[in-house]
Amino acid sequence: MDKRLRWLNNLLCFEVAARHQSYSKAAEELYISQAAVSQQMRQLESNLGVSLFRRQARKMLLTGPGRTLYASCEKGFSEIVSGLNQVHEEPLEGSLTVTSTQAFCALWLMPNLFEFFNQYPTININIQASNRIESLHKGDIDIAIRFSTSSTAAKDDSLIVQRFGENGVVPACSPEFQTQMQLHSVKDMLGARLLALAGEENASWEAYFEHSKINLSNKILRKTVVSSSDLAVSAALAGQGVMLASDVMIGQYLKSGQLVVPIDIPHPVRWKSHFVYLKNSPKQQRIAHFCEWLTEKMANHEALQT
Repeated sequence: MDKRLRWLNNLLCFEVAARHQSYSKAAEELYISQAAVSQQMRQLESNLGVSLFRRQARKMLLTGPGRTLYASCEKGFSEIVSGLNQVHEEPLEGSLTVTSTQAFCALWLMPNLFEFFNQYPTININIQASNRIESLHKGDIDIAIRFSTSSTAAKDDSLIVQRFGENGVVPACSPEFQTQMQLHSVKDMLGARLLALAGEENASWEAYFEHSKINLSNKILRKTVVSSSDLAVSAALAGQGVMLASDVMIGQYLKSGQLVVPIDIPHPVRWKSHFVYLKNSPKQQRIAHFCEWLTEKMANHEALQT
């Protein structure tokens, strides 16, 4: 046996650090300190007699030898995990942890999960709502449901990114608010209380008015900024303002009449939905059933919108 295989622990640490281009993120994934990662990298570089990283601002960039070693480590560990999954693939029965935005989990996923449980009573779904992009490499999350304005590709070769739906964005408010504010045109909404999502640059009110050919140069919008769309929905239901909402998120409230679309002019932005999961997850059976179920649900929703 090649004695250099005794460096396997260092090589695993190197693969994670190289993938993230960060010692701190590697430490987070491996549940060790950043100092421990740095020490292991120094040991590996000393044993090899080459530099594997060079620091640039906050990133640890690979050198030429580092890129060569990373390509082999990435392929090698992927093959090991693939082999492990072939002999240790988990059965259909068991749990699956899903993460998505706080709004999607609260407004759509939780209200609809009973249908999944009726179809697959032996699969337990755990929900972890987060507005951050959570790492799937820690082992405590199996599927992430993410949204973007364009189709995205996996930046990490160990991940599968699968697009499964698309939905629009519309203005929405309570019927009482529409009557009170006399909202009959896009211009009418200039004088209304607007509920806006913090940090939202794509589906913003400014972009909506610009799309509607309304000049905002001399106008101040009356906005209430919230941190999550479910908070905006709560305010809209209480008659506190008009929001820009994903039509998927508020479908149940439109159907019940608790919310209405006062102006039938959608936002130009459309959200594309993606599943993200580990290519070599041992829970492939459960992931496949969950993805199929959610894809079908989204397709039914899109069919109703056309």
